[in-house]
Amino acid sequence: MRALNQPVSWWGWHWEPPVPMSIVELIKAGNLDARLAAMLWIAMERGASLIVAADPPSSGKTTTLTALLSFTPPETAVYFTRGMGEMFALPPRSDSYPTYILINEMSDHIPVYTWDANARRAFELLAAGYSLATTMHDVSVDGVIRQLREELSIPTAQIAKLTFIIPMYLGTLSSPPAGARTSSMRRIQEVAMLDLDGEDLSVNRIAAWDLSSNSFDVLPKPEHREAFATWAGMSDEELTAELERRETFLENLISTGVTTIPEVNAAIESFYEGAIRPRPPV
Repeated sequence: MRALNQPVSWWGWHWEPPVPMSIVELIKAGNLDARLAAMLWIAMERGASLIVAADPPSSGKTTTLTALLSFTPPETAVYFTRGMGEMFALPPRSDSYPTYILINEMSDHIPVYTWDANARRAFELLAAGYSLATTMHDVSVDGVIRQLREELSIPTAQIAKLTFIIPMYLGTLSSPPAGARTSSMRRIQEVAMLDLDGEDLSVNRIAAWDLSSNSFDVLPKPEHREAFATWAGMSDEELTAELERRETFLENLISTGVTTIPEVNAAIESFYEGAIRPRPPV
């Protein structure tokens, strides 16, 4: 991806500087599996807009969002917002590649975060065809939607332009594996796909993590596959093939020890070489 400007406090404020992780490192840590990552890859390739949510600080929201952005094609343009005083000096959007508005967090906690009028402006731009990627403090899809509606007064039609809301689960491992950075257990709890159904918001949980089995169920129902394939502009057969191709690619990175952010980004870029990448219509 191509940065249109320089980020200001992308990681927010922490007692200690955060340690970014690649998507492969997140898969190895169990935050998601290769199948779920493959589905999200297909989406990010097409300019999916998303909110990653969790309530406590340092729960992995920005780490997850940043890792998912590695799935965007090299020509993708990204614009980092700066919180208070943001002017949204964006170039005209293009039909040939996504232009992302990156907001480190939608809240009023510190000046570099985005809230009130600036948050509403971001959703206006989302409705105009730009892609949006951000995080919020909440524990559920419904909680995020409530904040957007009740605290920010975002119209339902604009909320429906989000592709996904992705809440995170945060727990504690009783026996952390050797070499683990932390005893905390982070999981993508579910992936909710949004759409407009008349004047109401349609929310489809197209992927979910099961606590008892510690496993992920991705596109478990035919209607989930159909909704995602339709959004992505793919047939069911194409979706199956592309999920398997990306899942195998990610598993091969793990098995061959390609895990660091530079290594993974280079591998993903090589995957894209020579490919023609469609984008769903606005």
